[in-house]
This record gives sequence, C-alpha cells and structure tokens, in this order.
Amino acid sequence: MKMYGYGGNILYVDLTDKKIRKEPLDPELVRTFIGGSGFTQRLAYDHIPPDTDPFSPKNAIIVGAGLFSGTIVPGSSELSITFKSPLNGAICTSNGGGSFPLMLKSSGYDAVVIYGRADKPVYLKILNDDVELCDARDLWGLDNYDTTDNLRKKYEPCSIIPISSAGENLVRISLTFIDKGGTVGFGGLPAVMGSKNLKAMVACLGDRGVEVADPLRLQRVVDKMLERIMGYYHLPTLHEGGTFSMTKGWAGMAVQLGGIDLDRWDEIHRTCRKGIACPSCPIGDKDRINIGEGEYAPSIAYMTDFMGEVDFSTDKGDLDRYNRAIIHKDRMNRDGICRFNSSAIMMMLASLYEKGIITKEEIGGLEPTGMFPDYVDHDASLELIHMISHREGIGDLLAEGGLRVAKKIGKGAERYLSQIKGFSTYLDPRIDGFHTMNFSQMVFPGRTHYAPGGIGIYMPGRSIDEHIKQAQRIGMTEEEIDRIFSPDSYNVGRLTKHAYVWYSLFNCCGQCHRLYIHRFYGIKNIVDLYSAITGLEVTPADLLKVGERAWNMYKIVNIRTGFGRKDDRAPDMWFEPVKMGGLEMTGMVDYFGHTINRKDTERAIDEYYDEFGWDRETGFPTLEKLKELGLERFFSKY
Repeated sequence: MKMYGYGGNILYVDLTDKKIRKEPLDPELVRTFIGGSGFTQRLAYDHIPPDTDPFSPKNAIIVGAGLFSGTIVPGSSELSITFKSPLNGAICTSNGGGSFPLMLKSSGYDAVVIYGRADKPVYLKILNDDVELCDARDLWGLDNYDTTDNLRKKYEPCSIIPISSAGENLVRISLTFIDKGGTVGFGGLPAVMGSKNLKAMVACLGDRGVEVADPLRLQRVVDKMLERIMGYYHLPTLHEGGTFSMTKGWAGMAVQLGGIDLDRWDEIHRTCRKGIACPSCPIGDKDRINIGEGEYAPSIAYMTDFMGEVDFSTDKGDLDRYNRAIIHKDRMNRDGICRFNSSAIMMMLASLYEKGIITKEEIGGLEPTGMFPDYVDHDASLELIHMISHREGIGDLLAEGGLRVAKKIGKGAERYLSQIKGFSTYLDPRIDGFHTMNFSQMVFPGRTHYAPGGIGIYMPGRSIDEHIKQAQRIGMTEEEIDRIFSPDSYNVGRLTKHAYVWYSLFNCCGQCHRLYIHRFYGIKNIVDLYSAITGLEVTPADLLKVGERAWNMYKIVNIRTGFGRKDDRAPDMWFEPVKMGGLEMTGMVDYFGHTINRKDTERAIDEYYDEFGWDRETGFPTLEKLKELGLERFFSKY
C-alpha cells in the first residue's frame, strides 16, 4: 500500500566508519507514530542507550520531519530533533521551524539517525541519494550565522543547522538555529554535535517531492484556513512589527524595571524589521532586523522573535537602548548561548552575591549587581557571552550549566537556582500564576518546557468559558471537560495532560505551535488535513491516541535514563517572596488568584499522572495504559 505524504526512507549515518545507508519507512512506525517527534522518540528507544554518556559516540542525534511538512499546509515546517542532553543526561526533543523538513522530504527522507564520532570536523550534506560527509575544517571556529552563509553559497537552495564555537567547545547550555530563525537545541544539542565533530547538517532541495492522496481536498481545507488567517484582525500588526508589537502590552515588568518606552521601541522596531517566514507560513513572525542608525549601525540581526529583551543603559536614548538589546540577543544567537539557562545562572549568582554568600573573587571577578536578565552591564554581558562560548575564564564554569555551577560553589547555592531537572525554568508562577503553562514546566519529560501547557491561553484574565472553548478546539470530550472544569476554576494537572496530547500530535504532524499560527488549528481541521494527505479516514480520537502514544514513548525513554516522580518537582524558590523592580510577590497563586503551596503542586502532579493513566507513586505508565496504546512490549524494559 502506498504511503502518501512521506519521503519514504530513514537515513542512517555512522560518523565513525563513514558509512551511510537508507532503509524504507516501516508502515507500522507510520501507523502508530505518524512522523516528527513520534518517529524520533520511538527511534530513540532503539538508538540511544539509556546509560550512555551524552558526549559518547553512542549517543545518537535523531532528526524527524512531520507528516504535514513539505505540503501546502500552513505552518507545517516544524522539525523535531531528539538526543541525550549533556545538561542532565535525559532524552530531549527540541523543535524548530525552517526549511529543513521540506528539504529533507524532497530528497526522500522522513528521519535521519546520526551516531558515532568523525575523526575530523565534517558536515552532513543530503541531496537525494547523494549523501556525503564533507570536510568542515575551514568552517571550524565560525559562528552560527557565518557557517550558514558559507554553506548557502555552496548549496542554495538548502536548509542548514550549524554549530558555533559553543558547540565546538562542548558548552552544555548551547543552542543553535535552523536557517538563522528556528531555535533548536535547548539542552545542548550543539555540544552533542561538537562532540561528534559534526559542524553542520545541510539538507538540499531534492527532486522527489511529497505526493498527497487527494490534492483537491487538501487545497479546499487549506483555502478555508487561509481565508480565516488572512482575515485575522491582528495580521497587519504581525506583518509590520512581529511578536514584539503583539506582546508589548504584556511587558509591563520591563517598563517598571527599566523605564523603557515600549511604544517608542515599537516604532523603532517597525522601521528596522522585516518578517521571516518558514515555508507555507502566512504569518512571518520571525525577525530580520537592520540597524541603520545609532550605536552598532550598520548591522543586521536575525532572531526567532524579539520579546522580553531589555537594556538598562540609562545614559542612552531609546534608539541606542533598542539597538543594544538587539545586538545582545544577536550575539547570543551567533555564539549559540541559551538565553534562559544563562540568565538563570546569573540570577543565582546575583542572589548569592547580594546575600554575601560568595565574593567576586570566587566568580572570576564578576560583580552581578545589575538588573534582570544579565545582572551585569551591556559591555560586560557581551564579553561574558564570548567567554562562555569559548570556555575562557569564568566562562568555562558557566558553560557547564546551572546545577554544575551551584555544586561547584556549594554553600547551598542550588536553593537560589530556578531549575527543574537541571534546566532553567521559563516562567515564574509567582508573577502570572500556577496555570497549565507554569505547571507543564514541572512534568515535561526529561527537561522543562512551558508552551505545551498553553492550549491557546497565553495570558492572564481569561474566563472559564474561554478556557472551555480552547479545550473543545483541541478535541477534549464533554465528559473530560465536565470533570476538569468548574464554574470558577479548572484542575491544572488534568488539563495539562490534554494540552500535552495536543502538543504531541502537533509535533508528530510537523506543525508549528507558535501562538499566531497555532490558534487557527483545531482537531477537526487536523483530521481533515491528515485524511487529505494520507487518503486514510480517521476520527479525532484516532489522532489524539497517536499523540498520547508518542508522549508515553517520550516518557518511557526518559524513565529508562532514571527520571521519575522525584524529578517532577517545583523549585523551592517558587514558594518564597520575590522582588522585581517595584513589584513584590509573596508566593504562588493559581490562575484565578487562589494561594498555592507545596502540597497543592504535589496533588496536581498526582492528578496529572492519574489523567494519563500513570502510576502516582513513580510517574511510570501502567501496564494497562500501555496495553491500551499498543506499547505493552515496553513495560518490562524500563
């Protein structure tokens, strides 16, 4: 039976022996996991030994394109990459947008498994059956963007995932980008690539294409979606100002902390910015910024988005402060340093320094007395980015990640680090409440993440009716809604389960979950798109079961590496008062303002496990649940 919508093969690359082979896509894998992260997490079970060191040649990098990728489905350019993280030894899946899934499938591949270690720097080039490991010694030492530009000159049209000096130097808090735009690698993917002497992955435009079962049906579904998208009343704002213009109203904290005139920054941003869109995306909310005036002019910067960056150079005007914020983020992106993990380390050092627990001599002469998120001034921060990416001076320690820094310092430093499973947290529930996005940071397998908890609700103040509308959109049944929602609240743990299943299904399809495209999707059009592409008629329950199956597999591969109930835990600092500028928060409250304590978070975890059908004591999927999903053969192999 023909498998519509797929490239049709999995590519295996042995860097040690320089052996490359392809195998036909297994129809059973397609049926049970669809694609994307479903493929990568299932393949991780077979190809990433649970006890291997992340920097061992045995650690595999597994790349997966989703079913929708390479088609005309709007926003279908999300790539999944699964690997063992050098931050904590867990199995991580990173997702990012760009042309890589399209290019990969155009050469006939749905997934790539890379293992071993090259004896010299190489990059992987994929073009139809011409798959080659090429000499990358002339690229070694280049940053993410210069590496991309050099490879584009050789292979355009193509898509590139590079590493910078941070990856080459095995910086555990490194990250990288697909085509300068889609962020991947939260958890140190570039360091894993660096340990393999793999400078880049290059997918060129092949000649295979992606055949769909019913092109006319697909076009009708897509046309209907595009009509809604193009009528979105915020679309002009998105096209002109990107995510910054859309989210400036949420940035009141930055205004209080830094006295920033966000309206003026928005005006500057719109004159400097051009939108970048992934293939098939009508939104274009990534940024190419041309600094044409003031400090750092002329400069060009690329970024996934410009949100939440501030500059505290109070002796500068708005233009130069804006330019400094742009350059700071661009420098982090070029050098490949994770903003979240580095900021969490600096916040910890600032707390320790303020309380007299450490001296500046103990941390390489740093004086972290400034403001969030860097706690040092602009010039010192840029220098620190270089030091981390090149492992120079204090940067060598900071490159190890927050938990290793805390353990090196001792003195109870870990108490001042906002981390879960060794990864920094993204959001602070003391500021905006213990809702599904904050709770999801605790229970995400192997690492932290917040976006899967969103289910379309990304800001405070929404009514229960609005939450229920989003729950219906993602396919929750009336019985589930009645069980989880009350007139004035909802069960955060149980609701997060369903948000995760939806997120997992999105990743299997290769569908972008950024807010401004995600909002146009519901289970009904996912079903219609799936059937038009594959020719297979399915129900919403069928596809949601695939999402749940993939998420259980993600949980299983992390259980095998030693992660269980003990690791799904709120940081101690979430329960302590915090001051930020003129604001003071005494502790956590839920989305509706009710006080939250440690017992409440533990109960929410119990209810999350229960909703998934997992054991409350261990967090492991039960045999009954795995039988229901057809995964029972994995039960005895934890």
